[in-house]
Amino acid sequence: MNEQLSKLIDLQNIDSKIDEANNNIEKINGEINFLRETLVKEKEQIETAKKDIISSNIFKKEKEMEIVSIEEKIKKHNMELNAVKTNAAYKALLTEIESGKNEKLRIEDELLALMETDEKNSKDIKNLQKEYENKEKEFVGKKVLFENDLKKASELVSQLSLERKTKLTELPKNIVDKYENIRKNKNGSAVVMVEDNACGGCHRNLPIHIIDELKKGKDLITCNNCMRILYRK
Repeated sequence: MNEQLSKLIDLQNIDSKIDEANNNIEKINGEINFLRETLVKEKEQIETAKKDIISSNIFKKEKEMEIVSIEEKIKKHNMELNAVKTNAAYKALLTEIESGKNEKLRIEDELLALMETDEKNSKDIKNLQKEYENKEKEFVGKKVLFENDLKKASELVSQLSLERKTKLTELPKNIVDKYENIRKNKNGSAVVMVEDNACGGCHRNLPIHIIDELKKGKDLITCNNCMRILYRK
């Protein structure tokens, strides 16, 4: 096999391992970010629920004050009943009293419904808080493992990068430039093996003359379709 081709195959293997390690790093960081964002969203959900209860408590106090005001009006109208001199005025006061009682009942029903809702929401918050704390502990544990994996992957990339640098010095600049250009345009795959007389990159059948040149093993041969550098086992 051509010596330069052999070194290019080694270089491609190194780059493939670097790509795999970098993809692994990206995947791990993605997992960490996903878990962190999930926790943030759940925390926000809990805080929103707490704010809703605070707002509900303020609203309930306002309604309770309305009830007090209505009761005072009813009491006042009851006292006024003894002082009215006409039947029409008497009926008007009775109507006001009845209207006040109905309004009071409506507000009391509203308050009762709010209290039931708040009670349910308080239980939900406790459950959400417990679930959040469990997930937070789980995240802390997973993060330690993820960071350990990240460290290993980063160390591997550093080691392989040194090997890559050494390998590049063993090849002529024009060959390196050609390799880098193909790798850039072909999703990291610059050197591929021929399989059943077809390019291992684009999988197109290769012309006979290219197969013959590969068998000779003298020059660097590229696929006539995708331009990747070819080699045979």
